[in-house]
Amino acid sequence: MKNELEFDITTEGELLVAVCENPDLATHAHSMEELLKMVRDLILCHFDEDDERRHATPVFHFHKEEKIRAYA
Repeated sequence: MKNELEFDITTEGELLVAVCENPDLATHAHSMEELLKMVRDLILCHFDEDDERRHATPVFHFHKEEKIRAYA
């Protein structure tokens, strides 16, 4: 088993949203500092002490929302 959990980071309004698809995990926060804490807490709460994923490194992939305006 790999020693990393991959999270996609997007924004929804003022929130940063972190979603991991394998396994299904998600959390959100108002700042990057708070998001790091929330992800660490999520991992600790989700996995039992004997599960090696409890000690996995979270890896973040940032997805920037781009807006394109087309004028007619």
